[in-house]
Amino acid sequence: MLGRPLLWWGIAAAMFVRDVVYNLIPNTRPDAFSVVQAGYRWLHDPAAIYAGTAKHLHDTGLVPVIGLIRPPAVAMLGAPFTVLPASWQVPAFTIADAVAAVAGLWLVQRFVTRSSLETAVFWAIVFYSPPFFAEVNAGQISGFVLLLSCAAIVTYNERPAVSGVLAAAAASLKLYPSLLVLGARTRWKSFLFGALGGGVVVTTIACIPLGLSGTWSYVTQVLVPSLRAPNPDCAQTSVATLFGRSVGGDAYPILNPDGSTVILQSPIHLGAVATALTVLTLVAAVAAAIYAARTSGWNPAYGMALGLGLGAILPGEVNPYQYLPLLPLVLMVVAVSIRAGRWSRVTLLAAGLLLWLRQPCLLPFPNLWTIAALLLFAVCVMAARDFQSTNQSAA
Repeated sequence: MLGRPLLWWGIAAAMFVRDVVYNLIPNTRPDAFSVVQAGYRWLHDPAAIYAGTAKHLHDTGLVPVIGLIRPPAVAMLGAPFTVLPASWQVPAFTIADAVAAVAGLWLVQRFVTRSSLETAVFWAIVFYSPPFFAEVNAGQISGFVLLLSCAAIVTYNERPAVSGVLAAAAASLKLYPSLLVLGARTRWKSFLFGALGGGVVVTTIACIPLGLSGTWSYVTQVLVPSLRAPNPDCAQTSVATLFGRSVGGDAYPILNPDGSTVILQSPIHLGAVATALTVLTLVAAVAAAIYAARTSGWNPAYGMALGLGLGAILPGEVNPYQYLPLLPLVLMVVAVSIRAGRWSRVTLLAAGLLLWLRQPCLLPFPNLWTIAALLLFAVCVMAARDFQSTNQSAA
């Protein structure tokens, strides 16, 4: 029964309907509003783009709920949506981001799947994926980042320079796509020249309205302070909070079924141990990714997907939608594992995906999401030999 594509297409359809219905519920989407507002200011009042965020960070030391902390290229991304009527701007941005995410994953699906079963399971996972749902629900920008990153992955074999430009454009919106370089070992010069050229052009255009002083102010008053700003929110499930909450004694809130909040805290208070475990885990993740890329015979698609997946492991703050970079890697490994009959690996991937079933704040320990991400990444690393290929294709 599980080997029938029709079953998985049915699951995909049901999950797609769920995604659409729940995202039609009225939602102010402060993240999308911040981007569109920054886009208007990028066109009409560049000095105001980061003014509120900088002041809030200076006064409170915390990242504001509404306010842009992303690079100027994000403000430029939001600018075209400001030509729409005010009531359409946030919905249009949200829909465009969702469509971009689906388009990026479609590129990966066309690149990696070989059978109807692989394709059906691929889309069932996409529309089930809680990080994908959270991305659309929040009105974030990761869909656009995913489209550019996935396009970089699938174009590398034939056009490495174009792949570099696409990777740089993605990294101008969020930093983690720069890790795509992990898979760019063959014809790396073309990729690097494309990335450097594309990155300089996009960043320069985005920073023109701010000028040199405004760009420097963004770096010193917004970017750097935001990297240091603490955030105890239960939705934050980074590797650091995994060990900080479990053995470091960090308190964290969770939501009860009735909507009330309760503060929980581990009886173990070993802050130094938590820090050491965090560093060791992050170093191990990077080392494992490099090892797996090499074991695959430096398969570009697999190596680049590994680098992209690291973008969900390494940050100090990770919201539910920030696990989206893992999705292309997981989907590639699922497709190849089904083809090779690696059912134990498929089962482990399914277990990791199911750990994401409930939102972090509704769990007794929010960092089950972190454990799921680490499990998924580890299983994908173990799949490296299935990607060995002399022609450097996806599988």
